[in-house]
Formats: sequence, C-alpha cells, structure tokens
Amino acid sequence: MVRYLTDSKKPTSVNVRSYSGDGSTLNFAITQTQTANKVIVTLNGLDQLPGTDYSVQVAGDTTTVLFATAPTPSDLIKIIELAE
Repeated sequence: MVRYLTDSKKPTSVNVRSYSGDGSTLNFAITQTQTANKVIVTLNGLDQLPGTDYSVQVAGDTTTVLFATAPTPSDLIKIIELAE
C-alpha cells in the first residue's frame, strides 16, 4: 500500500505500537483521535487493508483497531499512528 502525503498532510509525529496475537483478541488499543486514514497496520510485516482486514472503532473514550480475523499467537502486529 502506498500513501501519498502532501505538504499540508505530513505527520508531525509518529507513534508505533507493537502487539502479539493470541488467536482470540480482535481489538488493539490506539490513540483516541486516530482514524483509519491516520494509521498503518501491518501483520508480520505485511500491510493490512483498512475496511477489509481491519477497521478503527470508537466506543466512548476508547479507540481500537478491530481486526476482521483474530491474529494467531505467532503474529506480530504493528500499528503506526500518524499525527498531524
């Protein structure tokens, strides 16, 4: 997946979160103000597609990346948050 950033949309900070799958967990916490357009999600180094492989869910004060299928215990999850 390639994302193009214009001068007005360049991130001012990047936060990387790492998680390990366990075969049952679907939700992984991210910063409250994030949206699907502001995160890059990888599973074992492979980019995941927003809307297909994951979505961003907001419930009250909690924002999470919700996977369509639970990552397995050997899966490494990286969530890169881009803040403007």
